[in-house]
Amino acid sequence: MKAPASTSRPSLGSLLLKKQQRPFLGIDKQRAIRLFFASNSSVAIIVLVLIMLFLLREGMDFLPTYRHELETYRRAGLEFCDIINRPLAEHQALCSKLRRAASASLNTLTHTARTRRDAAYELMREVEEETRLQRAILSDALAQIPAASPEKLTRLRQEMRAATTLAAARLQTPAALTPEEGRRLQRELTLLNPEVPELPPLLAALSADYIRVDREAHATFKPLVDAVEAFEAAPDALHTLLDAMKKHARETKAHVTELHGSGKEPSHSKPVDFDLSIVPLTSGITELTAKVEEYTLLAQKTADTMPAAAGTPQAVALLAEMRARLPDHLAAMRQAAASLPAWSHSKPVSYLEVAIAFFLGDAWITNSSWQDFFGFVPLLTGSVLIALIAVLIATPFSVIAAIYTNQFASEREQEFIKPVIEFIQAIPSVVLGFIGISLLGDAIKGVSEWGWLQWIPSFPIQERLNMFNAACLLALMAVPTMYSLAEDALNNVPRSYLDASDALGATKLQTVFRVIVPAAKSGIAAAVLLGMGRVIGETMVVLLVAGNRIAIPDFSAGPGVVFQPAHTLTGIIAQELGEVSRGSAHWQALFMVGIVLFLISLLVNWCARAFVRRFELAKS
Repeated sequence: MKAPASTSRPSLGSLLLKKQQRPFLGIDKQRAIRLFFASNSSVAIIVLVLIMLFLLREGMDFLPTYRHELETYRRAGLEFCDIINRPLAEHQALCSKLRRAASASLNTLTHTARTRRDAAYELMREVEEETRLQRAILSDALAQIPAASPEKLTRLRQEMRAATTLAAARLQTPAALTPEEGRRLQRELTLLNPEVPELPPLLAALSADYIRVDREAHATFKPLVDAVEAFEAAPDALHTLLDAMKKHARETKAHVTELHGSGKEPSHSKPVDFDLSIVPLTSGITELTAKVEEYTLLAQKTADTMPAAAGTPQAVALLAEMRARLPDHLAAMRQAAASLPAWSHSKPVSYLEVAIAFFLGDAWITNSSWQDFFGFVPLLTGSVLIALIAVLIATPFSVIAAIYTNQFASEREQEFIKPVIEFIQAIPSVVLGFIGISLLGDAIKGVSEWGWLQWIPSFPIQERLNMFNAACLLALMAVPTMYSLAEDALNNVPRSYLDASDALGATKLQTVFRVIVPAAKSGIAAAVLLGMGRVIGETMVVLLVAGNRIAIPDFSAGPGVVFQPAHTLTGIIAQELGEVSRGSAHWQALFMVGIVLFLISLLVNWCARAFVRRFELAKS
C-alpha cells in the first residue's frame, strides 16, 4: 500500500525563490527582492555622500571668510609688524639655550648646597603638613579678640609641641644630610611654632651656605652670565618701537571689527581710512630698520665675546648650537627689515594665498587678541607621526599573532587567543586614555630616568603625555583589526599552494614563511592600511594623552621626536568645536579639517581595497 502523499506546505523562502512566479500588482517578485537588497546596499553610499555634503556645506565658506580676515590683518598693519616680529621670535629660543647653558654651568658648583638646603626644607614641610591642624588652631587662638585665656594657650602650645615632636621623630634623614645633621634638624623642628617666625638654625645656615656658593658660582662663570644677560637685553629698544606700532595696528583692527563685526551692516560711524591709519607704521620704516641693525650688531657682539668654555659638556653643546643658529637668525632679521619698503597694505589677498596659509601654515592660533591663524601642518604632522608609530608597534604583534593562531596553534589555543584579542575592541577608548594618563605615562617617564638608558635620545623625557604614549595605546586598539584581517588573508591562501609545498617536501616553517605568508602579503598589507585608518581617526585617546601642543615637532631631536607632545586632526575638532561660535572662521576651519580628515580616511581605505583586489586577482 502506497504511503499517502505529503500535504506539508512549502516554505515561504521556497515560494519567494521559485523561478516562475506570478507578478504581484504588476511587479515581478524576483525583481522586487533584488531591488530591495540593492537599495539596502546603497544606504552606505548615500550616507557617505550626505556626510560629505554636510561637511562641504559648513566648510565651503572658510576660504572667503579667512580671506576677509587676512585682508583686515594686512590693511590694519598687523602683517607689517609681524614681518619683524616673526623672525624676532627666534631670539627667545636662543635665549632659552643660553639660560640652560648658564644654569647647567652654575649647577656644577651649586648642586650640593642646593640639594642640602632643599632636603632640609622638605623635612620642615613634612612636619608642617602633619601638624597643620594644631598650627591652625593655635594661630586662631593667638589672633582671637578678645585674647584667649592663658590656660587655653598653654594647652594649645603643649599640643603643638607634642605634635611636632611626634612628626619630627618619624622623619628619615635624607642622603644629602649627615646623620648628625639629621638628628640636629629633628631637635630643631620640634620647636616649630607659629609664634616663632625664624627658620630653624640649621636650615638658616644651609640657606646662607647656598647663597654664598651661588654667589661664588656666578663670579666663576661671570663672563657667561653677563653674556646671557646682554643677549637677553639686546632687542629691548627694538621691542619698544615695535610694541608702539603693534598697539596702533591693534587699535585700527579693533575699529574695523567694531564696524563690521557680528555679521551686521556697518554702523554710521566714520569708516576706517586705511591709507591714513597706515602712515604711522610706514613712516617709521627707517627707524625700525635702524633698530633691527642695532639689535643684530649687539647680538653678534655678545656672541663673539661669549666664552667657549662652560661647566658641563651639555652647556658647551648648547653654546655651540646657539652660535650655529645665530647667523641664520640675524640674516633673517636683516632680510625682514629690507622687505619693509616693498610691503603694501592695499595689495589684495588672493585665494591662493589663503589656501597656502591654511594647508601649509605652521601655526594654529585661536582666540588671539592679535590675529587668529589656522595652519594645517602641525595637526597633520601630529596625526601622521602618531599613526605611523602606532602601526610600527602594532604590525609585528598582530601579524605574528595571526600567523601563529592560523598555522601553529591548536584548536584550544585558537579558542582562547582569538576572543581575547578581539575583546580589546570592547574596551572604551576613554578608559584607555585614563590608563595612559595615570599608568602608562608615568611608567614611560620612570623608565626614561634609568641611568643605563640615558644613551637613548631625549632620555630622560620631560613630558609624560606625548606622541609615544598615545601611539602605544592606539597600537593596542589597532591590533584586533589588523589581527583579524591578517588571519583572513592567511585563510584565503588556496589549498593547492599548501599541497604543492608538501609535495615538494617542504617543512612546516618553510611552507608558512615561503609560501603562505608571501601569498597573503597583499591581504596583510591591506590589514596594516586598515589598521592605520583605525588609528588616524581615533579621537579620545590622542586628546587625553598626546599632550595637545600645537606645534610642528622638533625633528632635530632625531628619534627622540616621538617623546614630544603633539596635537592631531581629530583632537583639535573634539577640543574646540563645542567652544566656537557657529559660522565663524574658527568654526569653518574646523570643518575644513574634518573634510581633509574625511578624504584621508577615504584614501587609506581605497589603498587597502586596492591591495585586496590585487590579492583576489592573484588568487584567481
